[in-house]
Amino acid sequence: MTSELILTPIEIAAWSCGALALVAAIWLLTAYRARIAAVGAEIRRQTARPFNPAPKPEAPPVSVVIAAGDHAEALESLIHKIFDQEFASDFEVIVVNDGKSDDIKDVVTRIKHLEHRSNLRITFIPANLHNVSRRKLALTLGVKAATYPVVIALTEESRLYSTQWLTRMAEPFADPQTEVVIGSALPATKFDTGVGRRYRSFTHGHDAAIWLSSAMRGKPWRAHRANMAFRTDAFFRVGGMGGALNLRDGDDDIFISKIAGGDNTRVVCAAQAAVRYSHPTSRREFRQGRPARMFSGRSLAAPRLFFGLSSAAAWILLLASAAAITLGSKAGDWVIAAWTGALLLASVIILSLTWRKTLKALRCRPALTGVFPMMLRRPLTNAIHRLRSRHNRKDYYTWAS
Repeated sequence: MTSELILTPIEIAAWSCGALALVAAIWLLTAYRARIAAVGAEIRRQTARPFNPAPKPEAPPVSVVIAAGDHAEALESLIHKIFDQEFASDFEVIVVNDGKSDDIKDVVTRIKHLEHRSNLRITFIPANLHNVSRRKLALTLGVKAATYPVVIALTEESRLYSTQWLTRMAEPFADPQTEVVIGSALPATKFDTGVGRRYRSFTHGHDAAIWLSSAMRGKPWRAHRANMAFRTDAFFRVGGMGGALNLRDGDDDIFISKIAGGDNTRVVCAAQAAVRYSHPTSRREFRQGRPARMFSGRSLAAPRLFFGLSSAAAWILLLASAAAITLGSKAGDWVIAAWTGALLLASVIILSLTWRKTLKALRCRPALTGVFPMMLRRPLTNAIHRLRSRHNRKDYYTWAS
C-alpha cells in the first residue's frame, strides 16, 4: 500500500514562495556578493602592495590641476599635502581660480613666494562668464596650461591622507598604453553628522562600488573630479569637456566615458591613493548633487540592469520569504517555514558581512545590522532622485542660472 503526498493549495503557495526566495538568494549570494566583495578585495590588495617596489619603470612627470572655488583654507592645506608627497619624478601644481574669491590668489601667491615653489602656478576664469560650467572650464584651462603629459585632477575640497598618493596615481602611466587612471573619491564621513548619515554613507559607498567594479571589469564609465588622471593628448583627442560644458554637474562622467576603455584604463583604489572630499552641507549634496549626476549620466553605460536586478532580488527575497513563512505556519508546514526563515537570515548575515568589509575598505561608515534595510531602501531613494532630476531638469543646465 502506497501513500501519496498531497499538498494543500496553501502549502503549494508556501513552497512556491520558498522557491522564489531561493532563486533570489542564489543571485544575491553569488553574482551580487562577488561584485561587491571584489571592490573591497582589490582595495586591500593594492593597499598591501609594497610602495614603489623595484625594479619598476619610473612614473612620468605630472601636472596636478586643482579647480578652486571659494574654499581658500582647504586649498592651502591641499597644496601643502601635495608638496609633501614622496614622488621621484618632476611635477607641477596648477591652480585654476574660478574668479569667485580673491583669497585663492592670495593663498597661491603666498605659498609660491614664501616657500619658493617655482612649480606652483595659478590661472583664472573670467568672473563675468556665463552659460558654461565653470568647474569644467577650469579643468580645461588647467590642462591647456599643463607642462607635462599627464594631468591629475583635483578640487580644492580634495583631501589627501598619504604621502604616497601622487606616486600611486602616476605609476600606471609608466605603461604607454595607460591613458586614464580612475581613483577612489568619496565624501569625508566626519563632515556628515546629521540624521541619516549612515544611510548617506552607505549610498555613497554603493555608488562607488558600482563604478569602481565596472572599471575593474574592463567597462569604465565614470570617475570623480576629486581624484582622476589622464593623458593630455587623450583629453584633446576627444575635444576635452566640450560635450558637457553646458551641464552644471555630472562628475565628468561624459568626458571619462569618451576616453576610457578596458585596454587603456587602470583603477587605483589603494588606501594610500584614496581621496576624501568635504562638502559644506552633506545632506544638500546628497539631495541635490546626486540627482544632478543621475541627470548627466542618464545616457552612459552604467550597469543599471545588473544592480537593478540585484535590488529587485533583495525585495523578492524579503517578500517571498515572509510569504512562505506566513503561509507555511498557517498550513502547519513548519519545514518550509523554518527552511525559508533560515535562508533569509543566512542571506542577510552574509550580505551584511560582505558589505561591512567593503565599506571599511572604502572608509565609509561600517554598518552591519542596518545593511539589508539600506539595500531595500536604496531603489526607493534612487527612484525619488530620478523623479527629482526629471522634474528639475532645467536646473542642471548652466543657462538656467
